[in-house]
Amino acid sequence: MKLKTVIIGGSNTVMLPGYLPTLLGTMAKRGVELDIVADLAVGGTTSALGLYQLKQFEQLEDCELLLIEYAINDAFVYGDERRPFRHWARFYEGIIRYALERNPNLRVATLVFGARNGSFLNSVPSIDAGINYISQWYGTISVDVSRMLMQQYGRDVVSNPAFYLDQGHYARPVSTTIVANLIADVLEPALSMQHRPKALPFAIDPDHFANARALSGEQLCKRLGRVPIQYSNRRFSISALDLGADRMRFEVDNGQLLALGYVCDPRIPPLDVAIGEEVHRAAMMKGGVRDGTYKFLVSMLSFEFLYGTKLLEARGNVSLIMSGA
Repeated sequence: MKLKTVIIGGSNTVMLPGYLPTLLGTMAKRGVELDIVADLAVGGTTSALGLYQLKQFEQLEDCELLLIEYAINDAFVYGDERRPFRHWARFYEGIIRYALERNPNLRVATLVFGARNGSFLNSVPSIDAGINYISQWYGTISVDVSRMLMQQYGRDVVSNPAFYLDQGHYARPVSTTIVANLIADVLEPALSMQHRPKALPFAIDPDHFANARALSGEQLCKRLGRVPIQYSNRRFSISALDLGADRMRFEVDNGQLLALGYVCDPRIPPLDVAIGEEVHRAAMMKGGVRDGTYKFLVSMLSFEFLYGTKLLEARGNVSLIMSGA
């Protein structure tokens, strides 16, 4: 069996060597070849970028499997508090619902990883539980690696510092190999079963983000008559608008601005975002660029901070102005 696969996720999927190459080899040996059509994973990003990536990905209708890996980063950004958790769930349900609306034949599998000292070690983690709930609702596959590690190896092993490379990555090659084998133990039987597409159930949260609109840097440059700046590395190429000393104004009609994807290079200043009479300043510089490890990094700034306690009810008409500080 060979499945055309698209991947969205964070740095655990980007990392080489890591779990992914081992998983691909293990699955192939077991008779299920994951043919990677596109690996759209970007380190340090959340489900917000995953939804954006799928909105821009033109080959989704041709794919047979969507692999998702954001649990560690989602838990770090959205955590266990009620308001951020519900906002996250709208992103995650949006990914699932949007993907299946575009391609009802698509299989979806989400990998649930946990951080060193993560809440899964001594409590029920909200993001992990949410992934499992939404996955069961839509009949998709959830591979709860954190739970399986705890059940099979125990808290003492999983909480040992040697099990992790750092706060958010499994140690190589032993831990990543263990993780890859656990994933394969779930994926192989699940993907080997005959797939019968079903009609989408009604939404868990009617305010999910499946219908969110996405505008790429290239599209934005065309609208403004500007020449995009091209960034590329071994993984991907991306077009971006250089805002420079200009300001950019968004008029949001009965909605909210969810996030801004951007390229961090050594010249990037903080970003000022004005909404009404309030001005918020966001740091855009990434440590890896500041330290000279990377020439540039793709990242995403989520705008939850603009809405405060009104995050879940943030609707209506609003004007936002962005400018380099």
